Amino acid sequence: MLRLSQRAAEAPDESALTPLIDMVFILLIFFVLAAAFTVRGLEVELPAARSSQPLSGRVVELRLLEDGGITCEGVALPRDMVRDKLRDLVTGFREKPGRLVLIAAPKAPVEALIFLVDEVRMQGGEKMLIATSSPADAVRP
Repeated sequence: MLRLSQRAAEAPDESALTPLIDMVFILLIFFVLAAAFTVRGLEVELPAARSSQPLSGRVVELRLLEDGGITCEGVALPRDMVRDKLRDLVTGFREKPGRLVLIAAPKAPVEALIFLVDEVRMQGGEKMLIATSSPADAVRP
């Protein structure tokens, strides 16, 4: 006959902290390594374009300012109004052809540039020219 004896129940005040401490160290190592591999921005100074030419005909200027603000034909344009304005412009280009030209400040945030290009595409704009300076303009102080 087998005798089975009851084990002594563990005391409730004894908790196993070793697995918890192991997990904390694993998470710490993960976050330290993840922080080491974060993507950092790279400053790029774009050269002047050699093929820049003056435009003729109907030209609508979109300006991207250093603070991320947008102006259209000299009038400040809040971000929530960009979509409606671009829709009107693209519709107007179907009736009377023209060119949409983006003039971005050298230190304008890339996020604002991507936002603007994306909005033009979403409204059906097929082409948006980016204004450049000629090499002669680039060397002037």
